[in-house]
Amino acid sequence: MKLGFVVNPIAGMGGSVGLKGTDGELYEEALKRGAKPVAPSKAVRFLQALSEKGFQGVIVAANSVMGCDYLSSSRLRFSCLDLPDRGKSVTSREDTLRVIEVFLKSDVDLIVFVGGDGTARDVLSVAGTKVPILGVPSGVKMYSGVFATSPEVAAEVVVEFERGNISVDQVEVADVDEIKLKEDLLNVRLYGYAVAPVLEGFVVPSKDLVSGSEEEKWGIAKYFIEEYMFPGVLYFLGPGTTTKAIADLLGLKKTLLGVDAIYERKLVGRDLSESEILRLIEKYGRVSLVVSVIGRQGYIFGRGNQQFSARVLRLVKKTDIFVLATHSKLAGIKYLLIDVGDPELELELSGYWRVITGYGEETVKLVLPACCVDKYLSSGGLTQYLKT
Repeated sequence: MKLGFVVNPIAGMGGSVGLKGTDGELYEEALKRGAKPVAPSKAVRFLQALSEKGFQGVIVAANSVMGCDYLSSSRLRFSCLDLPDRGKSVTSREDTLRVIEVFLKSDVDLIVFVGGDGTARDVLSVAGTKVPILGVPSGVKMYSGVFATSPEVAAEVVVEFERGNISVDQVEVADVDEIKLKEDLLNVRLYGYAVAPVLEGFVVPSKDLVSGSEEEKWGIAKYFIEEYMFPGVLYFLGPGTTTKAIADLLGLKKTLLGVDAIYERKLVGRDLSESEILRLIEKYGRVSLVVSVIGRQGYIFGRGNQQFSARVLRLVKKTDIFVLATHSKLAGIKYLLIDVGDPELELELSGYWRVITGYGEETVKLVLPACCVDKYLSSGGLTQYLKT
């Protein structure tokens, strides 16, 4: 098997600094805010897992920071393209397009990219449906259905594809309008259909924007305020219309897609970055996080709310994290997922979590670490999985 491998080295940089992407001018803004690369570590995790799982094929990789830099210490068999130029310090969308063109000429059997929805669009624009594609998730938000749940799971999918155990299917490639995002407006557009190796539970479906009725959200918000909002506690509200309903009921103007902070029923922070959240935790001491669920995909951390980083989550008790979701959003989701780039922390947080689903209504939902979904699904259940 011949595998094409390309990395968008700036993908996902905007998440921890409160941006909703890294495309275009947002990259410069991310740098100004002190953003650090996240895609390289995802690439290394993917390649390490690919080696451990016994991949037998040959990798055709983009040059330098777009691929071969992460393979240099690997035992995997690979060859490097001349693209992009090794001396090039800043890569671009055009580099990705040229690399994909070479992949097609090289007759690769599968293209794996590390990036987000913007990278998926670029890959699709050249590859079309000629070659299956698979995304290692590294974006700020990922609405497309081409991504594995984690780098390790992506490696499992590739190996099973190589062994002929997975077929391909058509999946959606979508992205948000980042100009509208600056105005706090969510406008998702379908860009086309790719073919991808699909294995239930290993590759997440495209995000469902249906989130339930306004009455459901107001019921959840009213119940949360009455039962779980206490004096002396700082509350961080994550993105989404369900968490925004809490601020609406309190008469506060919350950002739709950002993380905001409320103390004593007053807004004390809007559209916060990871570093700003850490400073507020140090200042206030007692804090709670309030998040909602990504429709169809099931993520509660790691998609659109990367400000709640591993460093932040290590400072907050699990019992002080509240998950809100309408019944309609939870319907069809077998388990919830955490993907914070720290497999050890993801394992610590796995287990059964309370989810507030309505006024006076709560349910319990299994939360799995995105890093290791493959182990859970192959072990036959949570008890066996936790023993592995």
